[in-house]
Amino acid sequence: MKKIILFTNMSSIQRHWENALKNSYKTIYIEDFDALLYYLKKHNSRIIVMFDEMSVSNIEDALLELKKYPHANILLFNAVPELHHASTLLGSGIKGYENSYLNKENLLKMLTTVEEGNNWLFADLTYYIINKYIQNKKKDEPDFVPSLTEREKNIAYMIADGLSNKEIAQKEKIALSTVKGHIHHVFEKANVTDRISLALKFK
Repeated sequence: MKKIILFTNMSSIQRHWENALKNSYKTIYIEDFDALLYYLKKHNSRIIVMFDEMSVSNIEDALLELKKYPHANILLFNAVPELHHASTLLGSGIKGYENSYLNKENLLKMLTTVEEGNNWLFADLTYYIINKYIQNKKKDEPDFVPSLTEREKNIAYMIADGLSNKEIAQKEKIALSTVKGHIHHVFEKANVTDRISLALKFK
C-alpha cells in the first residue's frame, strides 16, 4: 500500500483524512513541522504530503523549506480556502490546493491526479486564475480548434473565458452531464488534462 504523510495538528482534519484514505493509503501522521522536515531528510523516495496550511504560522516560509525536498509532492489544504491567497502560493511548488474537508471521492481523485504528474486546484481557484490572468489576453485560434465540433468549439471558448460547467450548461441549454462529456472530448482533442491548460492555449 502506498504511503502518504498527513501533516496537521487539527484532530478533526486528521480524522477526516484518515477515514477517507483508509484501505487506499498507509498514512503517516506528523503534527510538528520540524518532525516533517526530519522525515523528508531521512526518506528520499517519492511521497505525497497532505499539508494543513493552518498548522504552521507562516506558510510562505514553510513552503520555501519544503522546496528543498523535491521528492515530496505537497498538497496544500485549508479549512476555508481563499482565492487570492491561494493564487499567490501557486509558484511555491505545490501540486494541489483544496478544502481540508474535501469529500472522500474527490480527495482520492485529487491524489490520483497528482500521482499521474498533474496538478489539482479547487474549482473556484481554477475559474479565478482563468478570469484574472488568462481571460483578457488576446485569443488566437489554437491549431486543435478545427477538429472540434461547433458545440465543442463554443464550450472551449467558454472555458477560456472562465465559465463554470453550470454556466456553460445554462448558456448552451444542455444538461450538466452533457457539458462534462463535451469537455472531456475537448480536452482529448486539445491534448490537455485541465481547464487552465486549455485556457492557456487561447492566450
